[in-house]
Amino acid sequence: MRILFVTFSDIGVCSSSNIRNVSLIKGFLELGHSVDIISFKTNNKAQVQDETFSTITDKCKVFELYGNLVSDKVSGGLLAKNTKSIKVKVYNFLRKIYYALEPVDSLRKTALTLDVEGLELGKYDLMISSSNPYSVHILAERIKKRYFPDGIKWVQYWGDALYFDTLIRHPIFPLRLKKAEYKLISNSDAIFYTNAVILEKQKKLFKDLASKMAFIETPYAFAKASEKTAFTYQVGYFGSFSTVVRDIIPLYTVLSKENFRSVIIGNGDVEITPTDNLKVMPRATVSVVREYEEDTRILACICNKLPSNKKETGLIPGKAYHYGATDKTVLMIGASPEVEAFLKKYNRFVFVPNDPQQIKDTISDILGKPVVKEQPLTEVEPICAAKRLIETVNSL
Repeated sequence: MRILFVTFSDIGVCSSSNIRNVSLIKGFLELGHSVDIISFKTNNKAQVQDETFSTITDKCKVFELYGNLVSDKVSGGLLAKNTKSIKVKVYNFLRKIYYALEPVDSLRKTALTLDVEGLELGKYDLMISSSNPYSVHILAERIKKRYFPDGIKWVQYWGDALYFDTLIRHPIFPLRLKKAEYKLISNSDAIFYTNAVILEKQKKLFKDLASKMAFIETPYAFAKASEKTAFTYQVGYFGSFSTVVRDIIPLYTVLSKENFRSVIIGNGDVEITPTDNLKVMPRATVSVVREYEEDTRILACICNKLPSNKKETGLIPGKAYHYGATDKTVLMIGASPEVEAFLKKYNRFVFVPNDPQQIKDTISDILGKPVVKEQPLTEVEPICAAKRLIETVNSL
């Protein structure tokens, strides 16, 4: 099978979306399919290129679209300098206002106007557009109309669902969000989500499209079995964080005060400072993070907060699946009731509320016991996820 994989980000940039994309592409290649990739290049200096991905993407033909975004120039310059100036505060304030009014994301207008001419695309059996950003599905529909006038089977792969994800950050105009999402998904042939909780919520939200919805666990191609029983770090958190979406403060409070050897690698909206027992680093490449993960006993994953109305969103960080692919103890912090119930079926995770005292007690309890080599989840192996997607698409 020949597959066209459409992204709206640079496929070589380190991000949770691209880890998922590249892992799924690896699965397709292992099954014997060929994959061409559409990748989007910008001038954002804050993005971290990851050579780890090239071992997979070099086996694909990559078509690059180019765009110069004003937001990239501003955010890239600010983030690259890691400045705490008034400019950053003004930028973040204006950014929140913009996102509150934008029904899809900041790339929507670019997706509608970006030059897609001149791509030497061949014939394909399947086109997959993968978000985030959500606007990739707008771009994919334009590509479909331009290059495949006779039609092509189109699969949308959603890391997060637009309506439920956006309600957490800025719950303005919910009906407008729902309408925008319906427009994005209605013309596809199949829609895949990353877990059964969000799948069922999407089926209820868009009942007339439910028959073409399914889910696959987020694949992860970069896990390695650990031979260690002694670790430099007892606890590690590796990923982005936000007081609005994933509140790291309770975990940071514990790691900065207690006598746990720990490490945090990632960027967020609050300043995280190192202590004698806590090492802090900015976002790093997969290869660098993997070295630290291998030398860490407990991998912590902070779950998405519920919106102000406390209704379930079904959003699960990709890190949950990434860590589930390892043989390490995985500490799931702040999982909502439905998400916790879903993940418990894997018999793979340790759960704790996002509360400093309970986090401290749970970590102490784990460290007080012998090191356990957990069984990695087979569902997140790239070839398993890719096979399930293909089989599901063929059955629709």
